[in-house]
Amino acid sequence: MKKLIFTFFAALCCMSGFANGIKIDNIYYFLYNTDKTATVTYTGATFKEESEYTGSINIPSTVTYNNQVYSVTRIIGYAF
Repeated sequence: MKKLIFTFFAALCCMSGFANGIKIDNIYYFLYNTDKTATVTYTGATFKEESEYTGSINIPSTVTYNNQVYSVTRIIGYAF
């Protein structure tokens, strides 16, 4: 149930402009400007049956976008 609520919240935030789906170093993230955190997500901003991720994925603790540093704090359900 928590995964479902989080997935819904992340999608809602993305649609409302609080988060941006962005690809950095071949990993997709939602970037939250309010607290400078990032959530690893699935391919782009839409769900697909099969993820584009393959092989080993190294998720960094921080990512930089437009000269802003975001702490990677979550991995959304179904990202991989």
